[in-house]
Amino acid sequence: MINTRLTPAALMVALICGSFASAQAAETFDSAPLSSNDNLPVDLAKEKSWLGATVELTTVLGLGALLYKAGSDSMEDDYDYEIEGDTSKFFYDRLTNNESWKYDDNDIGMNWGHAYAGALYYQAFRNHGFNYYESTLGTFFASTVWEVFAEYKEVVSINDQIVTTWGGAVLGESLFQFSEMLATKDGWIPTTLGWVFNPSQTIRGWFDYASPPRFNRSKAQDEFSLYTGVRYSNKALADVNTTMVTLGMKASIDSRAGHYDTLSGTPTLVEMEMETAVSQEGVDEWQMSTQLLLGGYASSLQGDSLLADSWSHSFYIGPSTGMEYTSLGVELDEDFYAVVNLLGLSLGGTWSTQDINIEVRSDIFGDFAMVKPFATKDYLSQGRYFWGTKSVLWEGEYGYAWGHTFNLSLEASYRDLLLGVKFKSQRWDSIDDKEYERTPGWNPNINDLDFSDARDRYQVYLSYAFNEDISLSLHHERIDRSSEIQGIDNPAVYSRLDDTEQRTWMQIAFHY
Repeated sequence: MINTRLTPAALMVALICGSFASAQAAETFDSAPLSSNDNLPVDLAKEKSWLGATVELTTVLGLGALLYKAGSDSMEDDYDYEIEGDTSKFFYDRLTNNESWKYDDNDIGMNWGHAYAGALYYQAFRNHGFNYYESTLGTFFASTVWEVFAEYKEVVSINDQIVTTWGGAVLGESLFQFSEMLATKDGWIPTTLGWVFNPSQTIRGWFDYASPPRFNRSKAQDEFSLYTGVRYSNKALADVNTTMVTLGMKASIDSRAGHYDTLSGTPTLVEMEMETAVSQEGVDEWQMSTQLLLGGYASSLQGDSLLADSWSHSFYIGPSTGMEYTSLGVELDEDFYAVVNLLGLSLGGTWSTQDINIEVRSDIFGDFAMVKPFATKDYLSQGRYFWGTKSVLWEGEYGYAWGHTFNLSLEASYRDLLLGVKFKSQRWDSIDDKEYERTPGWNPNINDLDFSDARDRYQVYLSYAFNEDISLSLHHERIDRSSEIQGIDNPAVYSRLDDTEQRTWMQIAFHY
């Protein structure tokens, strides 16, 4: 995958060149007409352009390789291999020998940045008519080519393969659909975000080669809003109080009602939220999550529209996936985790009349996580250190883990007033097999550690919509954190930390 040591400007140069080249190769594909029937999707099979996708992806990978080589002097600490002897055997072994496949020890920003690189790979296929699963497979192929051949001096990173392929597909699909939705909105903010979310499609549009929308959007339910507010936070054990200003974005696309997408083709419900918070210390928080419902079973029963008290209801259940990055606090008090929700099950139901709406939703996912053990602060305060254990803890202050995420939410509204409750529970346990950990020469990894982390978040909120464009809401959230570190090779090593944080904020949202 493209290494995040490359600057955003360098990535954009690669993307512009690749987009222009693929535009020239995809003229036939881009001229395909839209379906005239609202309930029928565009025939995606006839729109696929192998040439356009190949040219764009190859250009991005090629320019990325040149930029990676130009910055190779700064990456020597990550080099583990040199080609010796038979070159073909060297690369064959990298593909087939598990001695080359390891979890790396790069910093969290670099490793999580691979999700965006994966999104660019994914959109190279998606923009040229390939469905979700085909584009995901193409992303895995591109990531493998990068890991095995472009970064041949480094380990074939297991975590990068997961984040680039799975995280890239989730992020890429979300941004792909949102860019189409934002194209229907007025104003410079939706236009700018649409450019950022799918730059290749935008650049190709400059040359009149942009792909048509996937379907007539008349029956898709779109939501897009920006919000800002003020938040007060208190951590009980740490005795830290913080006031911060928040700025965020929420977006969703629900295409189930139009029957545009199917389980075998394209996710039917896409949701994303991004938020940053700034305090006197600087950027204090950054949260991003996105989720895809891949399809499944859905049913609805409409009430009599002429009767105000006539009830309608709907229900859905199906497989889903997602990703999340959360960083709360700064420096030693920072709590961060980056999670790929590999696969899960989502279900929900809605009951409504003309004035009342009640919605219940739930999800459970199996996770691959990169998490900073919450007990790290207490562990270090004891004068201990991570050298000689997992090198990623020493280098990046986080570790790899498997676990799960469970979500449950309830919203009830009467006309313009809405009351909501949310609950999120996350549990992760570290991956401890030393055979698959990168072990650089400076770190003998003779005293490996195991850690387990838990996060529970409870939120209640009340919102009032003044009109279709503006709403005001009041929120209160409690976060319970618990973490334990214990030695594997040295049982005498042990540390545990628990804390509770209370957060209250008010925000105003602008709906497009």
